[in-house]
Amino acid sequence: MASTINDIIRESIGKIKAENLNLTPDNYSRIFCEIAKKKGVIIEDCQKIEKFIKKLDDKNRSDLKNFKVSTLDEFISFLIAKVKRANEKDSTQIINSLVVLSKRTLQAITLLHDKKARELAASSLSRLDFSQNTKTIDMIKDKWFEFITSYDDSFLKKLDSYGKINKDDLAKTVQDIKKILEKDDESSIYKNIAPLIIASLAPSIASSMNDDLASISYLLRSDPESLATVATQREIKRFIKKRIDLDKEEVQSKISSLDKILDEINKKIFDLINSSNISNKEVINIKKDLASINFSKDSFESVHLKLIHIATSLETETKGLSDKMQKNQDTIKKLHSKVKSLETALIVAKKEGKEDFLTQVATRRALNQELKRAEDSYSRYKTDYSLSFIDIDHFKVVNDTYGHEAGDVILSTIGKILKKYVRQADFVARYGGEEFLIILPSIDIKQAYHFSNKIRTIIESFKFMYKNERINITVSCGVSQRSKQTSSKDTVEAADKMLYKAKKAGRNRVLPDFA
Repeated sequence: MASTINDIIRESIGKIKAENLNLTPDNYSRIFCEIAKKKGVIIEDCQKIEKFIKKLDDKNRSDLKNFKVSTLDEFISFLIAKVKRANEKDSTQIINSLVVLSKRTLQAITLLHDKKARELAASSLSRLDFSQNTKTIDMIKDKWFEFITSYDDSFLKKLDSYGKINKDDLAKTVQDIKKILEKDDESSIYKNIAPLIIASLAPSIASSMNDDLASISYLLRSDPESLATVATQREIKRFIKKRIDLDKEEVQSKISSLDKILDEINKKIFDLINSSNISNKEVINIKKDLASINFSKDSFESVHLKLIHIATSLETETKGLSDKMQKNQDTIKKLHSKVKSLETALIVAKKEGKEDFLTQVATRRALNQELKRAEDSYSRYKTDYSLSFIDIDHFKVVNDTYGHEAGDVILSTIGKILKKYVRQADFVARYGGEEFLIILPSIDIKQAYHFSNKIRTIIESFKFMYKNERINITVSCGVSQRSKQTSSKDTVEAADKMLYKAKKAGRNRVLPDFA
């Protein structure tokens, strides 16, 4: 036992030196007892505080747990503080002072511009004036705790889209909003509207309007306030009317050419029928072949109806086929083969159309065409644009875990979300796999960041459900601006690089960050 005590003494002195403590009785006693307890050696002097604590009543022992009492001096200090607080007169004065302070605080809250806080403060004041017992105070305390835990000031985030606004001080908030409203004069409104009008006028079927469009674009860029003049408004209306008329003429010309070709085919087939005596059954078979072609109503409906009309005419007008038709069987076979080839070509054309069948957004092919139009507008009219490159995080894990059908559901849903939140002037396309690319005309890179971050937040909080099971989905985004790059290709690559960095940085983020 003596050897053990000596070991504890040596270890205690060594620890005091290692921790650079003064070798005082208190420090030595504390460290000696810690080491003895650690070694499982019971020292009577180290048990004094525990013995004294056991002599206290339950309430004082409970209060003592809130203090880290490890020395006899600390224990005596606790008892002295208890004795001092035992003065009933002082306690009553403190309670009365706290009640008055609470009332003043509640009165101050009633002056704040928050309806729920004001009503709760008024209710609390009434209860304190009516009754000041423990039950009433606990009830008021619970009501305020409920208010604190349920308070939601996210509505203030709606101000972020209007500029930098201080939301910590109501007076400063009003001042910042007032400054923004004062800046938003007619001149700035026209400057913001002019690029949108130019972008809306640019698309057209008839290409002969480019010079007129260049003239209007130059006028609006150099003098946006001219939008307010009757002359400019009349010129824009004239341009729109002329463009519509030219577009109609262009469409009518194309339809007329198609009608001529079909009428010529109709005539030639009638000539073959009238000079032949082969069974009407062959003509009926041709009609069935034509009717079986599955054209899209959007693109080929008129062609479909025309071909069916030809087959019907063949069936009605055919009475007998001559020997000459027999000799021209090779011609009929070739015609039949051409019809089949047409069906195949139209099906291929449909597959290579502009809309992705799964996500209902544009295809990669349509995207390339739209990028070319955006680049032409940038080169000719200096209409800037930004790109937002979006990729679904850990999409392979989703497919591996839930199956490709679940992956298709998520891709389809994200396509709908993107189409819902983009502007009418924007262009959404499926770039490939789980990647999407959005063209944002007349938007700089900071605005593109805020738009992409909005989409990221919406997808993160969206409830993707598959077979009654929720799947958490996030996306990473990269943005770029055309005027900051040397070409359209570099702009796409810049957005792709930012997307790659966003994934490397942990995913579920937009880069570059302009928050």
